[in-house]
Amino acid sequence: MRRNLLLCTVAACLGLIAVAACTTDYQKGLEDPAFGAPNALAGQKQPGPTSEVTSDNGSSGGGAASPECVRAGGALVDGGECAVSFKTILAAFRAANCQTAGSCHGGATPASEPKIDPDDPDGTWATFAGFKLSNGTVYINPCSTDPTQSTMRCNLDVSASCGSVMPPGVGLPGNVLEDIDTWLGCGAPNN
Repeated sequence: MRRNLLLCTVAACLGLIAVAACTTDYQKGLEDPAFGAPNALAGQKQPGPTSEVTSDNGSSGGGAASPECVRAGGALVDGGECAVSFKTILAAFRAANCQTAGSCHGGATPASEPKIDPDDPDGTWATFAGFKLSNGTVYINPCSTDPTQSTMRCNLDVSASCGSVMPPGVGLPGNVLEDIDTWLGCGAPNN
C-alpha cells in the first residue's frame, strides 16, 4: 500500500512538472518579444488597401501600395459622398463574367490584366489603382474626378474608340456605364 502511494505521489509530481514545462509564455500572459502581448492588436484596424492609403511599397496592386497616381506625384481626391460604390461596379463585372477562370480577367493568371476578383473588393481596388497600361495611362485614377482620366471607362463602352471593348465586342449596358462614370467622378473611391 505504501509503495502504491509513493508511486502515485511520484507520478503526480512528474505530471505537474510536465504541465509546467509545457505551459507557454502566451498561456502565462507574458509578452512575446516577437509578437507582442496577447491581444495587443485588439481594436486595431487591419492593414490593407483603401482609398486613404498613401504609403508606397513599390508594388502594383494588393497590400498597402499607393495608387499609381499618388506614386506619380498626385494626391487622392475626396469626391464626397458617392451614390455608387466600388462593390456595385464589381457586381456588374461579376454579372458580365469578367472574373471567371476562362475569361479575360479571371483565374490565377488572367489572360488580360488587371485581375478582377469580386470576392476581394479591397484587393481588386488596389490592383486597379496600381495598374498602369503600357502607354502610361492608369486603369483608375483616384487622384481625379474626371472619368476620362481612367482607362477602365473607355474600354467598357462599345461606342468609344480607345482599344479593345470589354466584355469583348459587346461592352457593358448603358446603366452600368453611368454607374461607372458616377463612381469615377467621385474619385474612384474604395467604398
